[in-house]
Amino acid sequence: MRSLSTPQPFPYNGFQKLCKAFTDKRSRVSRYRNHWKKQNVPHESYALLFGPMLRIMQKPFHELDLERYKKYGRVYGMFESGKPSLFVAEPELLKQILLKDFLVLPNRRTVNFFEPLFDYMLSVIPYPRWKTIRKYYSPVFTSGKFARLMEHQIEACTKSTMSHLQKAAEEERDVELGHFFGNFSLDLIARYAFGTCLDSHSDKTNDFVTYAKKVFGTDFSVSLIVYFLLPGVAKFFRMKLYNPATLGYFRSLCQRVIKGRLDSKIRQDDFLQQMIDSQQGKWVGDSSKETTDAEEKIFDVDSKLVDSEEVPSNALSEDEAMAQCFMFLVAGQQTTSSVVAFTLYMLALNPEVQEKLREEVDLCVAKALVAKLEYLHGVISEILRMFPPASRLERETTKDYALGDTGIRVPKGCIVAVPLYAMHHDPEFFSKRIYSVEFRFIGENATNIRPYTYLPFGAGPRNCVGMRLGLQASKMAVFHSVRIARFVRTDKTKVPLDFFKGYGVISSSDITVGVRKRAATNK
Repeated sequence: MRSLSTPQPFPYNGFQKLCKAFTDKRSRVSRYRNHWKKQNVPHESYALLFGPMLRIMQKPFHELDLERYKKYGRVYGMFESGKPSLFVAEPELLKQILLKDFLVLPNRRTVNFFEPLFDYMLSVIPYPRWKTIRKYYSPVFTSGKFARLMEHQIEACTKSTMSHLQKAAEEERDVELGHFFGNFSLDLIARYAFGTCLDSHSDKTNDFVTYAKKVFGTDFSVSLIVYFLLPGVAKFFRMKLYNPATLGYFRSLCQRVIKGRLDSKIRQDDFLQQMIDSQQGKWVGDSSKETTDAEEKIFDVDSKLVDSEEVPSNALSEDEAMAQCFMFLVAGQQTTSSVVAFTLYMLALNPEVQEKLREEVDLCVAKALVAKLEYLHGVISEILRMFPPASRLERETTKDYALGDTGIRVPKGCIVAVPLYAMHHDPEFFSKRIYSVEFRFIGENATNIRPYTYLPFGAGPRNCVGMRLGLQASKMAVFHSVRIARFVRTDKTKVPLDFFKGYGVISSSDITVGVRKRAATNK
């Protein structure tokens, strides 16, 4: 006779708490209903939840921002979970927000992941702890020693990737560039942040490759929308954006590599070694001596700290140190691969630009000069304008905030955002009538770009810390790709591209072009 299981009681207490939390939330935020109207700020209609959620599920974030930008102008308000958010794209005001008022707006959007490997990442950890962790990055990305090492590791990963690209060209295959250069990015991150050598193109069964592709759970998009619009609900249910088994693997890998280095007393000049040293409070370098190449000045916008407060010298915990390595995997893999993929895609659609770039590449006799190639710099810079890795920049107010002399007020705990993609596509800032777009960022033309209108890596002290690594890797990958193959439009090439919906980097699931052999050449 089949045994009957005891039915589980409905969790009324939890349900009642959730209903009460939602009711309390509604009553708290309802007072903001007329917040923008009272200040005569153009704004989207008030909505607590369903309107914003439906829009996010229907269109990519950057397209929604562009629509609002065209409708409301460069300064406008909207509501997220009923709370007011201010969007600003006036260059003079952006310097105020991102630099001068940094201590009022030092943090990005607060997100609680309930997992140290995420919560302690430099990109999300709040000030002032951010300041301590940030100083340990300086030697890795600014000293000549580490710059040379970075070049060596990028070159090694590029060589492996190009062998696979050469084969695709010989077979005249169509290649989905996002996935292909995702493998390149993964190889680089494995070397630089985890002390592990990979060939992701060939060894798809490697545990590192397998787990890296499963960092986020299968319901990632839905979970992210809930995190974004209903952080209280995400916290109540302790929702997880990530795959727990994946985090366990990378935590174990870091601990294993760290133990091996400590036991053997063998040091490596990489980011992981810097994080090992950080746990002992060791710090080599001085951020005040950071230098920026002329080609990078347009990207590195006012990144130095604006206050004179001493940076705390306390060591990082094991979780904090490992979180920085993990951040490279989470934040760096798709951003670098997308820049390379979008560049080669646009070169396939613009063969005359591709040929000009190839002429410059063929004349370059020393790989050390790749970063100095003018036309390559112009092409990559234009791609970063068209497809900035992040569609917007966000800062969260730590107290009630008044924006300069505008009289606009933003309550404590609300978002001040820069609709980056929309601003990069403002014809007043970036006209196509003056000169060929790839020359926009070359020579004297670059000086004509209005300050604080071009921010692919953000601006102010909390800009993208991996800017140099991303730029160098992208340039090296494009340089070698154009040197060994041609990229052409085929029947499988989508024009225009379909972009992912929801919050995150600007990316597409299908960036396919044809890869063909070059004509006979001495190169």
